[in-house]
Amino acid sequence: MSIKGKVQQITEIEEKANFRVRKLVIETFEKYPQVVALDFTQNNVGLLDDSVCKVGNNVEVFYNVRGRAWENRDGKTLWFTSLQGWRVREYREEIAVEAQSPDREDDLPF
Repeated sequence: MSIKGKVQQITEIEEKANFRVRKLVIETFEKYPQVVALDFTQNNVGLLDDSVCKVGNNVEVFYNVRGRAWENRDGKTLWFTSLQGWRVREYREEIAVEAQSPDREDDLPF
């Protein structure tokens, strides 16, 4: 899966024991924009150092949905869902040829 948006923030690397994570926060291009945080873990944290990943740039992020259940001390089960990024590339909106040039049917040469 992928999501497109403008980079809002890139967090610093967080390390806990042998686990590394970094977040990429983007704002989508939808009619009602959403702010979405995607996790990059372990070896993928370095992907966010690429020149494409700068605040303000438009990107397409490829990700997997990850989920897990966790039971707390009271025996209550809680569910967690995360979006785990694995690729980032520059995104350029494609404009249809019709939208680039005005209609010329009524444009007479004289």
